[in-house]
Amino acid sequence: MKKIFAVILSAMLITSLTACGSSESGTNSKTESVVSSASSESSKAESKDESSGSESGAESSVLKTAIEKVKAEVELPSDMADFDARRLKRVFGITEEQAEDFSGAICTDGLKQDEFIYIKAKDESTAKEVADKLQNDWQSKYNVIKNYDPNQVKIIESAKVETNGLYVFLVISEKADQIKQIYNDAIKS
Repeated sequence: MKKIFAVILSAMLITSLTACGSSESGTNSKTESVVSSASSESSKAESKDESSGSESGAESSVLKTAIEKVKAEVELPSDMADFDARRLKRVFGITEEQAEDFSGAICTDGLKQDEFIYIKAKDESTAKEVADKLQNDWQSKYNVIKNYDPNQVKIIESAKVETNGLYVFLVISEKADQIKQIYNDAIKS
């Protein structure tokens, strides 16, 4: 009797697993389709973010040109991603209403703490708010990494939030001096 019960139970288990497997594959293809569609929409939204909002005529081209020069001349970690309006808000809490213009990049590999951001604030009071938000980011990075990687801690400790008129910036990188020089030269001209 126990053997018959074990065989029936095994058959039911196999049937239920097979049923779950086949319904999941249908769900997976639906999920893949939804994910694919969402990725497509996300890409469209990102390109829209990159092409609008932070653009402000000649000033915009100065910061955009500077980041392109940094990418061409400075050896950066391979996993650097440019800041767009969405990433600016997510990382720093800074909105397009606060930033007349911005450019920069952040390392996304989770190991290196490299990031650099230059923001032209709308006005002096907004520049102070932006500086405070960049300082909060600096402090957060420091708090997270201070017990893990002494080399990265040194890089973070050597960085500081700086202001030059309406421009507020933070450069966390072994190549900070080189990056700052390129941006500062671009802003002066």
